[in-house]
Amino acid sequence: MTLVLTVHSRDCFWVLVDRRLSYGRQRPPRDDAIKAVALETTDGVGVLAYAGLGATSSGTQPSDWMRSVLRGRGGLPFEQTLSLLSEVANRELPRHLLGLPGGGHFITIPAFVQGFGPRLYTIDNVVDPTTRQHRYRFTSQQRVAEPGSPSVRMALIGTGGVFLGAQNHGWQRALFSLVKAHDRGRVSPLFVADYLASLNNRAHLGVRDATVGPRSIVIWRYRPKGRQVGSGGGGHQFYTGETRDEVVGPLPSISNGIDVQPILEVIMAEYQRVHADPTLGFPAAVHLDHEGMQRRLGELPTDPNDGLA
Repeated sequence: MTLVLTVHSRDCFWVLVDRRLSYGRQRPPRDDAIKAVALETTDGVGVLAYAGLGATSSGTQPSDWMRSVLRGRGGLPFEQTLSLLSEVANRELPRHLLGLPGGGHFITIPAFVQGFGPRLYTIDNVVDPTTRQHRYRFTSQQRVAEPGSPSVRMALIGTGGVFLGAQNHGWQRALFSLVKAHDRGRVSPLFVADYLASLNNRAHLGVRDATVGPRSIVIWRYRPKGRQVGSGGGGHQFYTGETRDEVVGPLPSISNGIDVQPILEVIMAEYQRVHADPTLGFPAAVHLDHEGMQRRLGELPTDPNDGLA
């Protein structure tokens, strides 16, 4: 499994995911997975974070698959986007879960949605390895059942979530205090992120089956039109243990149906090419191959692809 922890404050939500891909006894684990996708729609902002299937037998990570599913499907409100993803997941995931220990894949989605405020959704798929019975649900996690009631503030999933949930709850009180202090401008977002990374490291050291890795990603997103307007919408930080990684990689992101990451990769590759050539002067923009960039951008896929290979 893995570790996913999400927490909401009034003006921000936070997501912690570890990066381990476990292969049982067949081969050593890897710690380079990206188990989250940022999502923006016409009326909301959220993050899709998951535990369960780390990669298919052919090596496809669910984060890449979810990008393909949502690519080209702009113009949809947040809950309708999640409903569409849930339908595709119900169809595509079961065959990949048959050989998975526990047979489950769980997507947790903290969000801010216009007209509703802080929300927490889950998309769950479980296949019984003996009977092959498939159970699934798409749920808004709320404190009470009435529509639009306040959402649950925190979610813990995966083996790391079970481990942390069984610990003394002092870490939860400390976390709630930190995110509240951040809302008030008393601590920086990286200060909160550091604490979340320390929780991942605690789970890594404590989970006996080694399914939680030492590396992690912390993501935060602000409430649109909230008190943190001007903070850039949010950010993310990669960690090894409790240490911030010097190189912060891109985070998969879908913005109103646009797959942002491949576009940024094309642009950054061209800038890197220019900066790596000592014969070229500054500014770099003068030497950019704009026609080449346009050609490569035009070759990027724009239509959705539901298949999970």
